[in-house]
Amino acid sequence: MGFLKKRAVFKKTKSQTSHSQIKLSPSLKENREIFERHFDYQEDLIYRMFYMKQPDNRKCMLIFMKDITNQEWISQQIMQPLKECEIDPIWLKKEGITSLEEFVLTSGNVSATDDVTMLFDELLSGNAILLIQDETSALSISVGEWASRAIEEPTTQTVVRGPREGFTEKLSTNKALLRKRIRTNKLKIETFKLGEMTQTNVSLVFIQDLADEEIVNEARRRIQKIHIAGILESNNIEELIEDTKWTPFPLVSNTERPDVAAAALLEGKVIVMVDGTPFVLMVPVVFMQFFQTAEDYYSSVFVGSLTRLLRYLSMFIALLAPSIYVALTTFHQEMIPSQLLTNIAAQREGVPFPAFIEALLMEVTFEILREAGIRMPKAVGQAVSVVGAIVIGQAAVEAGFVSAAMVIVVSATAIASFVLPSYNMANTIRLLRFFIMGLAASFGFFGITLGLFLLIVHLCSLRSFGVSYMAPIAPFYGQDQKDTFVRLRHTSFSFKGKLLRKKN
Repeated sequence: MGFLKKRAVFKKTKSQTSHSQIKLSPSLKENREIFERHFDYQEDLIYRMFYMKQPDNRKCMLIFMKDITNQEWISQQIMQPLKECEIDPIWLKKEGITSLEEFVLTSGNVSATDDVTMLFDELLSGNAILLIQDETSALSISVGEWASRAIEEPTTQTVVRGPREGFTEKLSTNKALLRKRIRTNKLKIETFKLGEMTQTNVSLVFIQDLADEEIVNEARRRIQKIHIAGILESNNIEELIEDTKWTPFPLVSNTERPDVAAAALLEGKVIVMVDGTPFVLMVPVVFMQFFQTAEDYYSSVFVGSLTRLLRYLSMFIALLAPSIYVALTTFHQEMIPSQLLTNIAAQREGVPFPAFIEALLMEVTFEILREAGIRMPKAVGQAVSVVGAIVIGQAAVEAGFVSAAMVIVVSATAIASFVLPSYNMANTIRLLRFFIMGLAASFGFFGITLGLFLLIVHLCSLRSFGVSYMAPIAPFYGQDQKDTFVRLRHTSFSFKGKLLRKKN
C-alpha cells in the first residue's frame, strides 16, 4: 500500500508540474537560479555569459549540456554571430528575440518560447538555450550531437544479393534512409515523445493514400495511450500496441533493413521507428510474411519460390520432427519399416529413459548450448556451440543416455529451426515444439493432430491491427496468392490485393 501511495503521489506531482507553466524572468540571474534548482547543479550543464555587440552590449546567457552538444557549432553558429552582429535596436525592440533568428543566427532549427518547462525538455534534447537581459522569451537552438554508429550491413537479416545498408540507433539517420528510397511528398512522418523519464522520440511513418486510414488512426491511438517510465527499445512499444498479449506468436514484425521497411510502406503498412534502436516495427502483419525475405525479390522467380517452400518445410520439421519420433517409437511402432525398427530397438536397448524424456533432455541441452553460443564472445561462441553439441551428443550416445537416432532427429530439428528468417517466429516454433512433444508422448499421433488443430484455431482467431493473422489463407484472397507460398513475377503484381484494403 505504501508503494502504491508513493506512485499516486508521484503521478499527482508530475501532473501538476506539467500543467503549470513557469515563465521566464527579465533578469538573467533569476533565470539561472531557475535552471540550477531544476537540474540540481549538475556539472555537465554549462552557463556561458557574454555580451552582444549591438545593441548597447546587452548581456546574454547561453545554457547547454556539454556532453550532448557540438561545441564547435555553438561557437560558430551562436556566439560568434552574436558578438559580431550589428542589429538595429528598433528591430530588437519591435520583434523581440525572434529578430535574432531572422537576421543573426545561422543554425537551421531555432524556436522561441517563454515556457520554462518546454526549455527544460529542449535542453535535455541537445539544444542550446539563449537568454538575453530584459527579454522574457528565450531561443532554443539545435546544436545536438549524439554519439551514433555508422551505417553498416544488418547482422540479423543478411542477404547474398541486395542492399547492404541497415538502420542505426539514430532516428534522424533512419528517416533519411527511408526518404532516400521513397521520394514522394505522400510519405508522412509523425513524431511523439514517450516515456516519462526517457522522453524517447517515436515516429509513425506511412504513405498517404496507400495506408488504410483506419490502421493509421488505430496505430496513432495506441501509441498515444502509452504511459510508462521509459522507452529503451522498440520491443517496449511492440508489447504495448499488439492486439492481444495471450499468444506466443508475434503480432508485430520488425526489421533493421531499410529496403524491407520501404517495401512494407509501399504495401500499405505502417512503420513505427524508435530512437535508440535499429529495429523498426511494421504493422499489420500476417503469419505468412514471417517466412518471406528481401532476397526472395532480388533473385529469380524459381529460386525465390523454391527457397520459400523450403522455409515452410523447415518450419514443419522444427515443430514436429521430435514429436513424430516420440509418437512412432512409443505408440505406432507398426508404422516404422521392419529393418529400421530393428535398428532403433537395438540402439534403445541400453537407454534407461522413455523416448519423451530422451527427446526432452536432448532438446533442453541443445537450447542451453544455443543460448551459450549467443551470449559468449563471437570469437569463441560459435566454436563452443558446435564443438559442445558434437562432444555432448557423441558422449551421450556412448554412455547410453540417448540413442543415435534421437541425436539425428534433434540435430535435424535444430538445423531446420535456423532456416526460419524471423528470429521471433523461430523462438515461437521452439517453444511450441515442447507443447507438441508432450501431446505426442501422451496420445501419439492423435495428440499431434489435436495440438495442430488447437494451433490452427488459435492462429485463425488472432488479429493484427484488425487484419486476420492467417490471411490471405483464412480468409482466402485469391489475388494475394501470387506472393504467399511462391513468388510470381513482378509483372503479376499489377493488381493490388485485398489484404490491407488499399485505396491505390
